[in-house]
Amino acid sequence: MKQCLSEKSNSDIYNDFFVDHTSLIKRTIVSVLKKFNSRMDSTVVDDIFQNVALKIIKNNYLERYDSAKAKLSSWIYVIVETSIIDDIRKQKKHKTETLDETFTIGVVTHFYNVRSYIPKSLLTERQMEVVFLTIEKELSIKEASTFLSLSESAVRCMKHQALRRLRNYYTKFDSYGGSHDH
Repeated sequence: MKQCLSEKSNSDIYNDFFVDHTSLIKRTIVSVLKKFNSRMDSTVVDDIFQNVALKIIKNNYLERYDSAKAKLSSWIYVIVETSIIDDIRKQKKHKTETLDETFTIGVVTHFYNVRSYIPKSLLTERQMEVVFLTIEKELSIKEASTFLSLSESAVRCMKHQALRRLRNYYTKFDSYGGSHDH
């Protein structure tokens, strides 16, 4: 592979690689998607193929591939799997951020006094303080951490845990048509 690289231009090398190995890459994508029980259709496979191709080109993976260390199919499998895992993580992060923003906006717009709408046993006292300071008093994480004499990461973690508990509590009752006890 390395000798081949020195004789051809970069674009020719990548072009030849993808012409020769597109079907292997797409079969590998389908295999990994099955492993993750992910949705599979031609659009998803094509999108992932594009991500894999960009990753291979952007990171100059062909120059670093060593056939003595791994078979081509194994090497492609690792690249495909990490690309899919990265996509899954991005989707989960986006969903979490969206839920946190939506929930926070709902709390601020619907609750004038946050404490009166949260069941006492649902959150720890510290979580309640973090929610009160960051949502009702609109302090930043940094300001709340200074006020509570805690690290910013501890405050961020407590806020995340509190919002998750609140989201789970209110979603559970709302989806079953139940009432909320305050």
